[in-house]
Amino acid sequence: MIDQQLAEISNLVIVVTIVLYVLALIGFAADLASTSQRRSDERLAAREAQPDTARVAQPAAVGAGGSGASGPLTTTADDAARTEGESAGTAGTMTAQTFAFVLASAATVLHITGVATRAIATQRVPWANMYEFATTSTAVVMAAFLIFCIKRAELRALGTFVVGPVLLVMLLAQTLWIVPAAELTPSLQNSHWIYIHIAVAIVATALSILGAVVAAMQLLQSRHERALVEKAEAGEEFPEHWGRFGHVLDRLPSSAVLEGLSFRIHSVAFVCWTFTLIFGAIWAREAWGRYWGWDPKEVWTFIIWVIYAAYLHARATGGFRGSRAAGLALAGFVAVVFNYTIVNTVINGLHSYSGL
Repeated sequence: MIDQQLAEISNLVIVVTIVLYVLALIGFAADLASTSQRRSDERLAAREAQPDTARVAQPAAVGAGGSGASGPLTTTADDAARTEGESAGTAGTMTAQTFAFVLASAATVLHITGVATRAIATQRVPWANMYEFATTSTAVVMAAFLIFCIKRAELRALGTFVVGPVLLVMLLAQTLWIVPAAELTPSLQNSHWIYIHIAVAIVATALSILGAVVAAMQLLQSRHERALVEKAEAGEEFPEHWGRFGHVLDRLPSSAVLEGLSFRIHSVAFVCWTFTLIFGAIWAREAWGRYWGWDPKEVWTFIIWVIYAAYLHARATGGFRGSRAAGLALAGFVAVVFNYTIVNTVINGLHSYSGL
């Protein structure tokens, strides 16, 4: 028996969650914008204040940072340390980043509440269609991001780039994929595998989203760092790249840190995709009498698994690191998006449970 009133409350909670995510996104973006403006002003003031003689001597003094990371990267590190101090704010003052983080935390709590309320209203797991899968997986993305931020505060600078995609998926779910609360379709009933198989798939998808965000920022940060090094080696005194956006990248962790985080996230995601395949095959044997039937969903899940397996294997054994590794990880995410959107809505198969 579906509690339609409670289902409407769940929808309302999700709408309020979206509003809070919008405010959190504005807060994270304002924090990055203020940092960009502040650094631009500081560098301009430094150029104007430095005497011509010091400008001639400066290139020789720059570049004490080891392991090939000369001048600008050392300056960037100093800027990052200074910005961390600035982000802490003065005593009793809440910074834009802290405000955004609090809003994102409150939104995540509401988000999880909305998902749980949907489950109570339908008396089943809240992932029986595209709408419910999207709302549940994005809740996992935000929960994982907040946990990372609690452990490493510098990762809060990624807030804009994490909340943005989550908000996009939430808006798509609320406008294009939303369906009335209903009971499970007969093909999904009376099986415990819906609790296991799809739950693992949700975690795998959520980690793929988070990993893709980190990999994309790694690509941008790596190119930014290389450009700064090249400009410093060319003799530029105050090297800059990509203007204001470059100042935003200065605020983020280094490409090496982002690559390590991306690898750890994708390692766990790969394990989840592996069990998604295994549990799906077992459920298919129970439901349809065969482990594998080349259904579009099965095929694309296997493609995702192969891409992530290639990424992890190449990076661990072949020195396939940096931008090439990030590009392969993003290719896996493209396959995830295709599997979730096109396969669910355009290609007919035994797994067509979108509800649309």
